[in-house]
Amino acid sequence: MGLATVQFAAAAGLTVIGTGGTERGRQLVREQGAAKVFDHKTADYLAQLMKATGDRGVDLIIEMLANVNLGNDLTVLNQEGCIVIVGSRGDVQINPRLLMRVQGSILGMTGGTPEQYAQAHAAIGAGLRAGTLRPIIGRELPLAEAARAHHEIIESPAYGKIVLVP
Repeated sequence: MGLATVQFAAAAGLTVIGTGGTERGRQLVREQGAAKVFDHKTADYLAQLMKATGDRGVDLIIEMLANVNLGNDLTVLNQEGCIVIVGSRGDVQINPRLLMRVQGSILGMTGGTPEQYAQAHAAIGAGLRAGTLRPIIGRELPLAEAARAHHEIIESPAYGKIVLVP
C-alpha cells in the first residue's frame, strides 16, 4: 500500500516525502517518485523532515503503523493537515493538544462503501493502464504457504507485495 500511495501521489503532482528503515527500502520509495526520503530509524528524522519543508510541516500523512508513529506524526503536521491511518498493530495514546494546535484531523480507513470501492478499483485500473501505477512484487510464494506469507508481512520488512501463486 505504501509504494502504491507514493506512485498515486507523485502521478497527481504532489510533493511526496517518504521514509524507509533500510537503504533498500528508501531506494524503492525514491524510485516510486518521492522527492525526499528519510530513514525513520534515525533519532533526528523528524527534524530533518521539518527542515525539508521549511519548518512548515506536512499536509497529509498516510500512516501504516499508527501504534508506533501517530504521536510523532502529530509533531510534524501542518496547519489543517490530515493523518489517514491505514494500519495499526495495537493501542495508541496521543496528546490531543498537538492535533488541536494545528486544527488537524485524523481519519481511519479500512475500506469503504461499495461506491468507494468502485471508485478505487477504477482509479487502480486507470493507473495500471496509464503506467503511473506499477505494482512492485517483492516475492512470489506458493499458495500453500499463505500462512507463512502473512507472518512474513507482519514480522519483517516488506519490499513490495508478496504474491501467492498456484
